[in-house]
Amino acid sequence: MFVSKKERLLSAAIPAFLFASNYISVWLLLVTPAILYFVFRKRSLNFASLTALKIFDLTISILLLVLALGLINSALLIVARDGEFTIPIISSGLSKTIIMLISAGYYLVSLIFFFIFSLRGKEFNAPVSIKIFETLRGKRAVNI
Repeated sequence: MFVSKKERLLSAAIPAFLFASNYISVWLLLVTPAILYFVFRKRSLNFASLTALKIFDLTISILLLVLALGLINSALLIVARDGEFTIPIISSGLSKTIIMLISAGYYLVSLIFFFIFSLRGKEFNAPVSIKIFETLRGKRAVNI
């Protein structure tokens, strides 16, 4: 698949822009890739729109993973308090910090890989991504 230099630079600008926009607002991490996907798709920039969609999938996947781990952490904390015993890492609150550091570090490393692969004109598939929206992208509505 031939990818033009303009499309590679636009595709590489997405992770760089997300990294910079994190300092403005965390909500921009959720909204920006989805908006860029639709803008790039409207302009027929297939590689850039695919990169934006993959970053959006990764963002949602990490958010869902952190939510699930947070629920498990909270449930274990409630059990420990009701049973009047302590679970070393969970009762001290260290597990919340560990979960957030690992997920933020993985997201940052993935954005760096998206940047590098986009400059080379190759696709990057993050291993943790659930690929919900990427799967739904190709589906068409069936008329009954």
